[in-house]
Amino acid sequence: MKYNVELLRQENYKPTFWSGGMATELTTYPPNSDYASQNFLWRLGVAKIDIPESTFSNLPKVLRKLMTIEGKITLDHEDKYSKLLNTFEQDDFIADWKTKTYGKASVFNLMTRENYNGDLVHLNISPNKQLKFEYKVPLKKDLVAICFYTVNGGFISTINDTIFETVKNDLILINCVDSGYNHEFMLSSRTSETTNIIVSIIYRN
Repeated sequence: MKYNVELLRQENYKPTFWSGGMATELTTYPPNSDYASQNFLWRLGVAKIDIPESTFSNLPKVLRKLMTIEGKITLDHEDKYSKLLNTFEQDDFIADWKTKTYGKASVFNLMTRENYNGDLVHLNISPNKQLKFEYKVPLKKDLVAICFYTVNGGFISTINDTIFETVKNDLILINCVDSGYNHEFMLSSRTSETTNIIVSIIYRN
């Protein structure tokens, strides 16, 4: 199966500041869209929450999936529910809810709108080991992209006969030209530490 693959590194990202700390926009779709303009259909980003209490921005018509990648926080959705997120735990919610956070952490964000949606999956690879990631596309969903974000460590994967090697903070963006049904990727750790990866699976309903 052929894919359109990009390896994005630190210098490709857009750093921004928000009331709670530093944020980094990893990638958005369509190309040249961005968070500030609110013209994206889907977006991946990471943010560092440096203050004990913060309030998320109100984003009408945006679905948000958030996973902690370091530390732990409590999300308090006013008149809805509160949820404690330890490292690599996640929550999904509508981004126009009134949401406050308590605690300091780094988080990974997937934002989608209109008929786009997605899932986040945490993977870890033991030092110098291999892991096969397999994804079967559910019925009535059109797969758009699969993205691998390296939280720490690093891995190698061969896609379209090309070797891609990641280090911390790198993102492999795989646009699924032929969405097919079954997708498999072999990820090989080449480091002496455990490699943690967040997989973002983007699809249209």
